[in-house]
Amino acid sequence: MRHAPDLVDPVINGAMGLDEAYDVARENKAKANSAEMQLARLREEDPQLADRVTEGDLSLQGAWAERRARVEEEKRQRRVATQLLCETLPSLAQVRGTRTFALYDPDLAPPGRAVTREVIEHAASALAEAASVWVERDLP
Repeated sequence: MRHAPDLVDPVINGAMGLDEAYDVARENKAKANSAEMQLARLREEDPQLADRVTEGDLSLQGAWAERRARVEEEKRQRRVATQLLCETLPSLAQVRGTRTFALYDPDLAPPGRAVTREVIEHAASALAEAASVWVERDLP
């Protein structure tokens, strides 16, 4: 009766079988629960998008599409960041304790890629930031 009230009279009048009405009611319930569950899950993952759905600014389907796009963009950014760090830091670590720094010649640096004191200060700051994040995230 709760999920298919329009079928109560046809069942009572014999125009529709109870099993058939039950199937329709079960489908209606699943659809309602599905939307409610999707909104609840969206609220957990992205409360702002869920608010936009409840305010009528965005459909539930549109909100999930936007959520998936955001997640994919976050994954892309993580891949790019990981690749950059994996290309840069091991090379820097390999030159530690060698004569590489003493052999540096600014005249041989590629255009726009010269190493200056400022670049070294920024690199040192970036390494300190990386170390802090690794500790915070308990990474090896």
